[in-house]
Amino acid sequence: MQATALQPADLYKLDERTRNLLITSAPLMWDLSRTQCKRKPVGGMEEWAKTTKAAQAEIDSCDWYHGTWQFLRLLNMVAVPPWYEFYNEALSTVLRQKPEANVLISACADYGMLATLHEAIQTADANPTIKIYDICNTPLQSCEWYAQRHGLKIQCFCDNIITSPSMPLGSFDLIVTDEFLTVLKKEYKPMIMDRWLELLKPGGTIVTTAMLGTATTPELRRGYAERARLLVTTDDSTKETGTSAEDLIERFERFAEVHTRHMLVDEDEIRGLFHKFDLSFLKVIPTPGECVNPTNSYQIVASRPGKK
Repeated sequence: MQATALQPADLYKLDERTRNLLITSAPLMWDLSRTQCKRKPVGGMEEWAKTTKAAQAEIDSCDWYHGTWQFLRLLNMVAVPPWYEFYNEALSTVLRQKPEANVLISACADYGMLATLHEAIQTADANPTIKIYDICNTPLQSCEWYAQRHGLKIQCFCDNIITSPSMPLGSFDLIVTDEFLTVLKKEYKPMIMDRWLELLKPGGTIVTTAMLGTATTPELRRGYAERARLLVTTDDSTKETGTSAEDLIERFERFAEVHTRHMLVDEDEIRGLFHKFDLSFLKVIPTPGECVNPTNSYQIVASRPGKK
């Protein structure tokens, strides 16, 4: 399929409403991460840390990620759904066809994916049922905060999506998740594909994005940390949260030290992973990618074969 080129200025743009929400919510997630990000036997963002020699013995939970994520969003330094306008079009198309859809948010970093779904719900004038699953309580509580603030009804479940014995199979009309395929290690990618297929109804749709790229080098990590340190001192957004620059810089340096995407290699890998689905995808260049920024990504809409 033909690639769509986006300009960096279009990618790195934070609207005032989102900025104000983040200024309020970022300190809340910071505090939540200290108590709600627990050590897990398998899975979770701490698996990234286990692959970096510098932090293998030090990182045993995902607080370095969830407590830092929204501050980095304020500085436009992480990949988030608002940078992909295709989400609104793809999600609202499904919701117009099924306004009472049963929707699954399949893991999330914070309330960002829920906010994106919320916009699509308003666009389609739909009234779906929303269930959110994540292996950590911190992003789930972030979603609950957003839902209460905007009058949304959601159900949150802290569980491992791949291995959970209690998730309702064959029950979802729509699954949405951002970059989950590039969060998961290579051995988990086919597992989540089988899981999504099991969770969808016949004709149900998954909407997602996936990054392509190479390894995150020490040079990229250092450059990312340096940029974050500079922005803390020059951008007023994080100052308005009331969080000290010293604390933020420490967290940002740790994030840069251990953050690792498990990137996809090429289009053939996407086709292989989605070979059981009816697949449509579009390449976008460039796209934000944290320490591996900029990179390329794919906007993906895939459906489980069968009648809706």
